[in-house]
Amino acid sequence: MYTIVGGDGKEYGPITAAHIREWLLDGRVNLQTRAKLDRENVWKTLGNFAEFARQTAAVPSVPSAPPVATARPASSAPVDVSPAATDPSRWLRLPAAMVDGFLKVLCYLPITIPLVRIAMAEALRGEQHTFAEISQLTTQIVDENLMQALPFFAVLVLGQFYLLAWRGQSVGKLLFGLRIVRFPDHTPAGFVRTCLLRGTIPFLLEQIPVLGLIVWVVDSCFIFRPDQRCLHDLIAGTKVVKA
Repeated sequence: MYTIVGGDGKEYGPITAAHIREWLLDGRVNLQTRAKLDRENVWKTLGNFAEFARQTAAVPSVPSAPPVATARPASSAPVDVSPAATDPSRWLRLPAAMVDGFLKVLCYLPITIPLVRIAMAEALRGEQHTFAEISQLTTQIVDENLMQALPFFAVLVLGQFYLLAWRGQSVGKLLFGLRIVRFPDHTPAGFVRTCLLRGTIPFLLEQIPVLGLIVWVVDSCFIFRPDQRCLHDLIAGTKVVKA
């Protein structure tokens, strides 16, 4: 029986040599993973044990720095979650966010189409309005067409919430191979973190005049942090990784 140390510094075991061989083949551990026999107190790497060194040809080449490992929720086996392997490109997250934003824009069409139509007609007639009149006209159009837009919003919200709760992915993230997980253990984030803390709270803040725009700009700029965690990720305790 053996005990191994994952990249998170935690010990896993006792486990059999057969289990370790399976994990080597799956890439969940590598020959640089620290391990010891239960009857000994000397830590070695798996590559120092003859029974595992023979699997070198069957295991993918090991990078110079061993991958970080964390415990899989349903198993004591470590899972490869090395930052280099899981952190997506910022430019990959941008189109994913644009897809989700485009879906929101489509929901506003029952409101924006009549608003644009009226605005263009009045502009062609040379009519000019004060800010108060424009605000009143916009409010009127929203009130008249809101009920037509609500079913589209309901479908979008339910669909996105389902994907986020069960897969940790919005439509955009699903298309571009991204997933939302808990930070730092990379376990499933769940409904509360992905839908309520990460999605609903920032959305409500962004609806506040002026302050909402500031929140959106600051939130977007947080993508340039070293860990690429935006403000909504810090609120929810989440991180976006490659699926």
